[in-house]
Amino acid sequence: MSNYLSSKHFPSKSAEADSQLSEALTRLLKDDFDQNSYTCLASYQRILADNQQRDLWPDTHEKLELLFKCGKATALDGPMIGIPVAIRDSDYFKKAVNLIGEQRSLIASIEWMATAWNATFADTGLWMGKTYEPINQQVVAKICEDDPEIMQRFNNESTRIGRNFFRNPPDPNAIQGIGLPALTKMWRLNDRPTSVNNAGFRGQLLPENIEKEKNIPYSKTGGDFLANFSESVVPEMSGKLVYQLNYRWQHLNPVFPMTLLVDEIVQIDRGIYLGQLVYATKNFNLGSIDLPFLPGDKQISVGPEYAPNEKKNAWQKFIARIFGNPVTETVDYGYQNNGYFLMMDPQFAKDVYADDAFPQLRPRPGESGWKELGYKTERAITRPSVGNEKMDWVAGWQQHEALNKKFTQFICEASPVSSDPDDISTLKQDNESILQMLQRYSLQISEQSKHEDKLKHFEVLHKLFRAGVAPDIRNGLFSGQGENGFNTRVNSSTSRDWYGEMESTQEFDYYHGAALNLHCGFSETFAEMHKNNLDESLIFPSVLSNYLQSADVYSPNFLDMMWRNIGKYIFPWAGKSYERISPRKLSMLLDESPDLDSRYPKRVSELRSFLASAPHYDLVKKNHKKYWSEPGKYAAHLENGSWDNGMTESDKAFWQEQANNNWVFGTNLQDKRILAMDVIMRIADMNFRSPDKDIQQLAYEGPSPFVRQGYVFLGNANQSSILNINSSETQRKTVFQFNYRYPMIGGAVPIGYCLDEIVEIADGLYLGQLIYSTAFDEPFHSSVAAEKFNYQLFGYFLLLDDDWQRHRLAISLDVGQKDAMVDQLATV
Repeated sequence: MSNYLSSKHFPSKSAEADSQLSEALTRLLKDDFDQNSYTCLASYQRILADNQQRDLWPDTHEKLELLFKCGKATALDGPMIGIPVAIRDSDYFKKAVNLIGEQRSLIASIEWMATAWNATFADTGLWMGKTYEPINQQVVAKICEDDPEIMQRFNNESTRIGRNFFRNPPDPNAIQGIGLPALTKMWRLNDRPTSVNNAGFRGQLLPENIEKEKNIPYSKTGGDFLANFSESVVPEMSGKLVYQLNYRWQHLNPVFPMTLLVDEIVQIDRGIYLGQLVYATKNFNLGSIDLPFLPGDKQISVGPEYAPNEKKNAWQKFIARIFGNPVTETVDYGYQNNGYFLMMDPQFAKDVYADDAFPQLRPRPGESGWKELGYKTERAITRPSVGNEKMDWVAGWQQHEALNKKFTQFICEASPVSSDPDDISTLKQDNESILQMLQRYSLQISEQSKHEDKLKHFEVLHKLFRAGVAPDIRNGLFSGQGENGFNTRVNSSTSRDWYGEMESTQEFDYYHGAALNLHCGFSETFAEMHKNNLDESLIFPSVLSNYLQSADVYSPNFLDMMWRNIGKYIFPWAGKSYERISPRKLSMLLDESPDLDSRYPKRVSELRSFLASAPHYDLVKKNHKKYWSEPGKYAAHLENGSWDNGMTESDKAFWQEQANNNWVFGTNLQDKRILAMDVIMRIADMNFRSPDKDIQQLAYEGPSPFVRQGYVFLGNANQSSILNINSSETQRKTVFQFNYRYPMIGGAVPIGYCLDEIVEIADGLYLGQLIYSTAFDEPFHSSVAAEKFNYQLFGYFLLLDDDWQRHRLAISLDVGQKDAMVDQLATV
């Protein structure tokens, strides 16, 4: 580090001042840089990004100022990883307080910008760095309007044009979620260039720089600047040589606050550069506006245009004298230091992204750098796929012994309905996989039901469902009836707070999702209401009343038609996941006690604040008022208190047994199409979030990546089906249920009315029924008989393991959005 840091790099006013600076640098290096530079600088960044450590900010700023003064002016070339270290307010009373010996005014010391930045974007990795690219002299001349000083300093080795890198923050909140979309529009950002042939860039896109950029995860780029050596414009740094990045030139089309911005950079260690943010506090403009009704140039600057070397006229000098300001030959922009940032060479990316440095910048699964830097292979993943990923997934499975068996043999049991076929395999044709069979029937159902939406058209799916076998929960894990019983298993290394206790995702398993056919389940409800509750003779003419009572009138299957023509192209549902649930979490999510708000105040507060969870919160209030006369199903094991407060050891043992044998925690998965609605989903669904890094890795190593989890449910094994079509008078069908209805589960409407059921019909292939309560006026409580909720079938869906998903993509069963399919197939 000492090779780059020296007091000689700062033009001290005296030998004594230089000696004091040198001694201060020696102490700093001895006291703080006993480890590597990345670790020390990261500790500075963490202090300055923490609003709880404000008392340490002044001292840390002084250390950064010392490093900057002693840093060496070095030209930057190519891409650099970046991170903001500190944000500081402009001090508009700086000169006044300097006269009384103070460094900053009381108002500036509030540091409201830093406080706001730390509360929103400080550690998100929104800004990821810059690149510095060659530019020819003619382009520079046009940008600076032949400014003589700029043109005199032009040098092919040091003059560069640059742009900034931006990425989506991980797991963003509502404010962070609008950051990149807003910047993209306001700052006119471009997509990341992937080759030297990408258009729209002023600099030269060199192949070696495109290659270096692969170690930097970013998706958008823009905010252009001109870079070259110059003396610092900050008064405290007067005379110091720096590498200066100027955003202010009108022909760079800067947008506020870039119209005020001049960055300055020095090198402080091998591959590490310290920059200071410098903003003008005087004589700046706010950008340009487009006035279409004016002839000629429609871009009108709001405020004086930037002209650093333009001489003042006599009138401007006269005005300066009147107001007691220094009379200078050129414009005074009142430049001030507004914080610091780091630039780091991507050649040392692994050091930059290390756990003791800046892990928040580390590439995430699916981003550039994830595979290139080897993060993809850091964790072993159990994935018992039997197919060769490069094989022909349309028909090649027929020559693959294990896949042929898997794709053609049913997992089945005797149906409760005696009229169903004894051998369900007769539904399948020769040389046809079970998935191809389902595709054939699905198309037939759509064709038959488009004229009248009757459940009789779904009879073949009913038969398959009644013959399927319910999966189990074994030792707390979702387990199918096939050879392996799972699609994948992985434990997350990320810990999260679950309302007072840290936990991590354990034994994560997931399945890809596909819709088969939809049905408007309300039709059965309305038919029943019509039969039992309405006397049309009171409101209709007698002839019409008789017709309504006798006619078999059904509307076309609008839901299915909308899905096939629109829905599957825009709806980003990608499947479902399962993970082990702790007895503590299970007891909370199944709790229907009258004092839920005092047992789980933070969870109930979230239910209250998420408007889309109003039906769940309404259940909390009804439980409080003892709306139901009977206790809930699990009340006896909750009456002594919650897990953390009063629950007996015997009740805890009960919940442990339930978690081991009957329940898993589940989420619905969404693919990248959800990102356009990310902000809205985070506002609507209290459980919506980004997957942990290990889970995201798992997703991107499979055939169909997902990027978000939400719509939480509890998976419940060994349940009797709630639909009469699945059972007979003497035997109820056993199914696996997805329960979204308990009050503490939360979620967005209408998911609180949902209670899906699945069975396994082949190894790793599950047939599911989409079921909703249509009795909207009947609030959920586990003491209420299922018949009261008038559950109706709204369609069928599939859950598929990796082998089935590759087959599904190849045969195009319910594959929406062509671009998404291409992306998915590219990973196979």
